[in-house]
Amino acid sequence: MLLLTLPALGLIGRAAYRYFAADLPQLDSVSDYRERAPGVTRIYAADGTLLAELAREHRSYAPLEDIPAPLIAAFLSAEDRRFYAHGGLDFRGLARATKANISSGTIVQGGSTITQQVAKSFLEDQERTLERKVREAILSVRMESRLGKPPILEIYLNKIFLGHGAYGVRAAASRYFDKQLDELTLAESALIAGLAQAPSRWSPVSSPELALRRRNEVLSDMVEAGYLDADEANQATAEPIVLAELRDPFRWRAPFYAEHVRQLVGEQLGDEAVLSDGLVIETGANLTLQAAADQTVDAAARKLDRRHGWRGPAAHLSKDNARARLHERMIREYSEYGDQPLAQPNRWLLGLVTDVDRHLAIVDLGAIEAELPLRLAHWAAPYDRSSGENDRTISGLGQALEVGDVIWVRAHLDADGLPQRGDESDRPIVELGQIPAVEGTLFAYDHQRGYVEAMTAGVDYDRSQYDRATQACRSPGSVFKAFYFALALDEGWQADDVLEAKPWEPEPGEEWSPRNIDKTLDGKVLLRTALIKSLNTPSIRLFLAVGIQDVIDFARKLGFTTELIADKGLSLGTSCVRIDELTAGFAVFARGGSPRPPVYLRRVIDKHGQLRIDQRHPIDGAIGIGDRIDRMAALAGDPPKQLLDTRTNFLISRLLREVVTSGTSTRATTIGAPSAGKSGTASGRYKRDGRWDDLTTDTWFVGYTSQHATAAWMGFDDRNERSLGDEDASYTTAIPMWTEFMKIVVEGRTHDRIPPSTPEGIGQVVVDATHGGPPVAGMPQANIYYRRDLRHADTPAPLP
Repeated sequence: MLLLTLPALGLIGRAAYRYFAADLPQLDSVSDYRERAPGVTRIYAADGTLLAELAREHRSYAPLEDIPAPLIAAFLSAEDRRFYAHGGLDFRGLARATKANISSGTIVQGGSTITQQVAKSFLEDQERTLERKVREAILSVRMESRLGKPPILEIYLNKIFLGHGAYGVRAAASRYFDKQLDELTLAESALIAGLAQAPSRWSPVSSPELALRRRNEVLSDMVEAGYLDADEANQATAEPIVLAELRDPFRWRAPFYAEHVRQLVGEQLGDEAVLSDGLVIETGANLTLQAAADQTVDAAARKLDRRHGWRGPAAHLSKDNARARLHERMIREYSEYGDQPLAQPNRWLLGLVTDVDRHLAIVDLGAIEAELPLRLAHWAAPYDRSSGENDRTISGLGQALEVGDVIWVRAHLDADGLPQRGDESDRPIVELGQIPAVEGTLFAYDHQRGYVEAMTAGVDYDRSQYDRATQACRSPGSVFKAFYFALALDEGWQADDVLEAKPWEPEPGEEWSPRNIDKTLDGKVLLRTALIKSLNTPSIRLFLAVGIQDVIDFARKLGFTTELIADKGLSLGTSCVRIDELTAGFAVFARGGSPRPPVYLRRVIDKHGQLRIDQRHPIDGAIGIGDRIDRMAALAGDPPKQLLDTRTNFLISRLLREVVTSGTSTRATTIGAPSAGKSGTASGRYKRDGRWDDLTTDTWFVGYTSQHATAAWMGFDDRNERSLGDEDASYTTAIPMWTEFMKIVVEGRTHDRIPPSTPEGIGQVVVDATHGGPPVAGMPQANIYYRRDLRHADTPAPLP
């Protein structure tokens, strides 16, 4: 009977083992885990500065040999002192942990071995059931026999969750202390090891006192385990916890750019690759130019927004206790600056108005009081959506402010850039501000290499993540004229052809009635003048003569993908376009007629070192010789197409240069380098408050130098919000913004003239600038360039 029972029991045992061991994860080496472990995708600017980290789990793998001995000792002391003695299951350790937990009345030691914790992490079933515990035990023993101790310990130290998104010790060292592993102190190592038991409970971020207690317990454990002597532990115990100030680089370096890059990589490689493949994404972002773009857009938006009027305080506190709470909160929030919350001159702060008279308001900023004079708030006339009148003012501060108002202020600087102080009170002087409602965008890319170097797609990413550079579709206004003028020149129209500039005569039932800004003497202008002065009626007539569908086809060839409505309104840019595509269209002119689409991704490599995307240009300064040769071969095999005859391109580029030197955009001449481009102001009829109104909705300047193509745009996201200004256009808004930014872009660089050279087949002639034909003594003259193969027979004789 007994002999029959023993074999039966053996069969039952083998069957049970097969049942519980079925479908257990296969893990035969630590390299298996390294392959499976999800990585952290990192996006970098062109200089290697981190822009963003993307992952489901924040991990950074560290081989065991890179993990310091004190850190390993801290984990072994706190989690599994008999790690090197047991075979995966430690019954003595379980008994000891049970006794310690009963004595303390809480969980101070875990019963599972490190091997069991690793095994558990690989099981899909995490429920506390007997079946799962049996499977965990089987996998633990199997791992001990197949892997051995060092690989198990390496997996554990890289896989364990340590709070605040950090998985593994290297990620924890970075998250909590902004250090590499070999930079950790003994006390910091003990703190990290103490988190293994309960990361949220012992968090040094949310519970610093509990974290300190737990860290000291681990140091005591290390003494008991023989890794430290008492003096070493006491020295470490005396060390305060000093956490790194963790600032997410995504939010404050280039959020619009980084988010667009994330989307592009997701489209090309898949979202799962972004979150799991540990990609290294190298971009073309130039952080110096990006910061300049951010600051320029912010300043331009605030300037225009003030001219629209005051939308009121951020809040109003009528009760004394509410004001007292705000006062205390300001002291806490601004404490990093001590008693000088205005130490950063360009930083906007919320303050509480405590006193107001006609000429002066007192503002509480917590540690100090500041003075707000009328002259720095005179713009605060009530905001009026139904009016396009800008620059209205108030005669007394009481018209805008009252005691209890919570307002935005910043330090006012004197001529030397130093904060001003009151003559009698010595209190700092502040100026009034508000969060802009108007939006702006700057988009700049190196049209030679293709790299997008700066993209500020809105005033404030935290307030609105909408990407106005690559997603918004806005009416370009007269900027669009550049494209059909180029097509006209390619079809044989001459810069000195005479166009009618008479008022537009609407067809029966047509409400469209475009007008010219400039008046003409006799209703006729040269084609050249119509473009550089941006005259509407002659431009419309040229547009119709060239052909609406031909213009649309030409725009498509230059890369426009948005809907272009085939009607007369397209001549004045009433169809909408994307800012990035519009900039790339002008880059064709800058490049002599060939395209170079904007490039955001220079290179993408995965965690295994495999090249996934490579769009680097051979003249990229960071590229090695071997890669440079490879990229030269790749570009040689797929050269840019010539979209526009080089002679025609020269002609349109000459005219766009004259737009800057003698046309509507002369302010752009101040950037310090030759430039060309076209301004535009779009408007439309929108129903507001039950009536139709003409509103200025978009202002633009798109221009280029010999190295960069840059677009500047301003407008409201909601076109129906308000007119940008009845008397405002691109020359008061977008052109100044473009100019201020481009001064920084061109600084320290050598630039060629525009166009850089005159191609074969181009002639030149001097004509009367008003009527065309031979020059007339005493009248304005113009140098006209033309294609010799397309010149009319009855035109003036060319220059010798």
